[in-house]
Amino acid sequence: MAGLFEPDFGTAYYRSNDPIKNLKVKVTLKRVSASFADDSQESTAIATESGVELATLGGRKKEKSRDVQECVIGWQQKVFCQREVEFYSKSENCQNVLDRKYHQDVTAQLKKRHSNDMIFSYVDHDEFSHQQEGFSSMTNHMEEPNALAAKMAHVRCRRIGGRQLREKDQGSIPKALIVDEEPSEDMRQRNHLEAPPIQVMYIMADLSPTDRPAELSDEYVLCALKVDANGVLCVRPDFTCGRKPYSVETLLTREGFEYTIENVSKDMSRQEQDKELKMYREMYLRHNDFVHSCVGSDFELPPEDTLRYVVFGEILSAQDFEKDNLYIHMFTDLPKNWSADRNQQLSWITQSCSVKTVDQTEIAYFSYPFHFELMYKKSQYSSGDEEPELPQFPRLMVEVGAFDSWSRHYTEGYSYFQLPAKPGIHTEKAHCWRPVGNSVFDNLRRFFTGGTPEIEDPTYIAVPSTFDGKYLSKYGFRTQSTGTVKARFNVMLQSRTFMESKANKRSLGSLLESLGITAMQANITSVLEAFKRARMKMVQAREAATQELLREARPIYKGELDD
Repeated sequence: MAGLFEPDFGTAYYRSNDPIKNLKVKVTLKRVSASFADDSQESTAIATESGVELATLGGRKKEKSRDVQECVIGWQQKVFCQREVEFYSKSENCQNVLDRKYHQDVTAQLKKRHSNDMIFSYVDHDEFSHQQEGFSSMTNHMEEPNALAAKMAHVRCRRIGGRQLREKDQGSIPKALIVDEEPSEDMRQRNHLEAPPIQVMYIMADLSPTDRPAELSDEYVLCALKVDANGVLCVRPDFTCGRKPYSVETLLTREGFEYTIENVSKDMSRQEQDKELKMYREMYLRHNDFVHSCVGSDFELPPEDTLRYVVFGEILSAQDFEKDNLYIHMFTDLPKNWSADRNQQLSWITQSCSVKTVDQTEIAYFSYPFHFELMYKKSQYSSGDEEPELPQFPRLMVEVGAFDSWSRHYTEGYSYFQLPAKPGIHTEKAHCWRPVGNSVFDNLRRFFTGGTPEIEDPTYIAVPSTFDGKYLSKYGFRTQSTGTVKARFNVMLQSRTFMESKANKRSLGSLLESLGITAMQANITSVLEAFKRARMKMVQAREAATQELLREARPIYKGELDD
């Protein structure tokens, strides 16, 4: 719990629906140690005569008034420091519209004899805000930025120009030769902009000694506030929130200060909250009516007793194959009672992809997307004497190929994906194999001239389309295991029966049963996958037990050999 009370120097992000102009920040600055020069001056004053001592005590009293200061600053509220008051009080230093506005504000402040405080602010229009915008803000000050961080540090979110630059330095904007063929570094930084605009504000502290005029090096950043176009407020460092105060130390006099940052924005009353909630409700209702008017209520629905099967898939990667420059040819195999639109694409060929080594594994990343829609409707022409057939979901047949620099093509493997029967996101792996010839000449032909034995019927990868029997045997067909293909499927099911289930609270299994697909038949793929996982666990347990027995038997064998 001690870590909760430590100061948080990191950047905090806040999001609020309230306007940023309502933000109020309270900063309390307190002096915790004095300089050695002040201590020596105080001791000398006490040792002198009473008149000098009173004068020194008067100076100490004036210094004591600067020991603790509190200031509440609103968003983009300009508070001048002593250096700015001295600069903008002279009219000859004002060159543009913003400088003349500051001159009027400082003149009004001097007429009111406003005391000079240590806490002041820099707003979005000040030159200091633009200078600090490109600085890196790393947690570890000893860490050096990399090349990307160094380049991004100069990316600005606002365009610097116009009132932000002095007219005598900037001059007028040229109306010809806008393109600069040899831009300077300052010109690049000024025109290198990010997409979202931002507004910044800095709360500063003037920690200059009282015996000399204030300088720019005596100004220290207490808090940096930034708001982007999405309404996200960035505060660095975070509000104190009951933690230890932050500390700052001057470079020359080594004086120490502590300060706290608090959010003192005015809370909304109950009446204002109800009024705002009512306004939001009215706005949401109007937006909802507008969306309904644009979309309409007539959605495309599949025919009755028909299931629409929509798949948004992606071939992710292929690994552990022998050759390089892989490509994948795939097509959708439709079982009985499944159909697709005539213009629907059911076959795809990916781009060729080179493999790369990742953790001693050769992987080719494809990221190839595809999409198709299918319809399932139980046949109405089957007689009652026939046995009910097992409805199957479609399969995605996969053929992995490769080619080399001599344009020799190789068949690296065959496999298939059983498309999921449940809606949602599914990531599947298919283990591939390729046919092997009966003689050594097939391997020689593959090595020298390219080309490998291929399957004439692509459906032979799973269940041949010509198969009409109870038992399928592939005995005598020689194959060799190759690699694996990884794919992701986003599946959606649509049917009018689903709309009726909302009132009856029926499950997905009962809905598929009404379409002729039983729950057991729909989950047959998941059962097979569970069986595979259980088998792998048994094999791993058996291997672990064998290794344990070998470890126990080694000392016995060693003792027998010694005897």
